[in-house]
Amino acid sequence: RAGSPATAGAFSERRFKPLIRNAVKHYIYEKDCLWENGGGIRGLAIADHTCGKRRPERNRVIWVCHALTANSEVADWWPCTVEKGKFLDPGKYFTVWANIIGSHYGTTGTLSVNPDTGRPYYESFPFFTVRDMIRAHMVLAQALGIDHVRAVVGSSIGGFQAMEWAIMEPDFMDRLVLIATSAR
Repeated sequence: RAGSPATAGAFSERRFKPLIRNAVKHYIYEKDCLWENGGGIRGLAIADHTCGKRRPERNRVIWVCHALTANSEVADWWPCTVEKGKFLDPGKYFTVWANIIGSHYGTTGTLSVNPDTGRPYYESFPFFTVRDMIRAHMVLAQALGIDHVRAVVGSSIGGFQAMEWAIMEPDFMDRLVLIATSAR
């Protein structure tokens, strides 16, 4: 597998033990991450939260793509959705919430240190597209051992991500849940 977890032992714990909500984790993709426009970065850090217990059934995973200004903790911005009997019931589903590229909530962005200069990227951070955000999600999905999900949920720019993912990998998901977004 490409990359390695940022914390020792985190990968095996993530795959086989129930996960605690609210514990942000970081995955580091150690290869060059090349983007659609020809730019890219080395050492992409992806911050994510997960909730629920992994099950062997492929249709028990839900991936949530967040809005532009949100973090990867869905319960912060969609209260009452991540609890028993609700939309993202952790007793029924293993849910993944990953921060997007450029986020100031732990995924590599403008305030991250550029490994080539040893200084923050600031305005030199490479331009990226929604497709690049999905490529980062795909890297994390591979690291988590997820090759199929029941649904990809997205609101706002998260909806753009969900639609792009459906175009790039239509067999990855059974359903799309699009909220406050547009195909244009």
